Amino acid sequence: MKVLITGIGGFAGSHLADHIVRSTDASVYGILRDTEKDENLKQLGDAVQLSTCEITDFQSVFKVIKEVRPDIIFHVAGQAFVPSSFEHAAETFKTNVIGTINIFEAVKACEIAPRIIVVTSGEVYGETFGLPSLHTEASIPQPVNPYAASKTSVDYIAQTYKKYEGLNIVIARPFNHTGPRQKPNFVCSSIAKQIVAFQKAKQPIVLRVGNIKARRDFTDVRDIARGYWQLAQTDNSQQFIFNLCAGTSHSIEEIIRMYETIVGARFELIVEPKRLRGYDIQLLAGDPGAIRRATGWKAEIPLQQTLTDLLDYWNHREL
Repeated sequence: MKVLITGIGGFAGSHLADHIVRSTDASVYGILRDTEKDENLKQLGDAVQLSTCEITDFQSVFKVIKEVRPDIIFHVAGQAFVPSSFEHAAETFKTNVIGTINIFEAVKACEIAPRIIVVTSGEVYGETFGLPSLHTEASIPQPVNPYAASKTSVDYIAQTYKKYEGLNIVIARPFNHTGPRQKPNFVCSSIAKQIVAFQKAKQPIVLRVGNIKARRDFTDVRDIARGYWQLAQTDNSQQFIFNLCAGTSHSIEEIIRMYETIVGARFELIVEPKRLRGYDIQLLAGDPGAIRRATGWKAEIPLQQTLTDLLDYWNHREL
């Protein structure tokens, strides 16, 4: 079995490669913009075969898919940082939407029929606060930022290619996920990096933060990667959209208190205006019932363990 992962060098993509190499006999191929930027894959050695590819260029995508002829495609590549989507809205749509269409059209042109796992986002749903229940796959998308709007577009395009072009597509809607290798512009990783920097300097810990009241449904990225693989094994049934989440929420303030417990110290907090969004969702949480019924998947790694591993990750890096 051949597996192709777009965005294999990124946060979720590299953990997905880890899981597949460790747990299956599949041959793993990956797409990177630059094959020299493979820091997150060094632990895999020669277990993955990498190709340089610009996801927004059809010929580049077509060339890789024609050469690999994968049985499964995990489309993980994309622009995933919400604040950047406000500053670079057009680029966000080009990368996320055109990149996805290029995957679908290349599959059609190669006349192959792989299972395609398309990763969108729980952000497509918008606000959960005030609703009678958590977001299910039947919730109507109400994106509130350009990133979420781009992922909503990807979601609808994927549904169209499945229903009217016959592509074997499964849509994964992961909610917030964190863990080792996450970039420090994401909140849990940002806090961990700041803590480690102060610890190494032997100084009191002073965290620069944004909105600490916002609540999110956090899952360990390693659980998310396992979920992607399990979705690739489901049958091609009418249920093809799945939330990946824990089904519980934590505020950023609660995350900070967890870090204090792990470290054994109290932190001073400084709220920086530049870290505040013009509009920030108060609560974003999902119901993982559908994927649990279809595959048995559930989030297993405790959040405190995830945060501990993030601290360990930054402890072993040059800051």
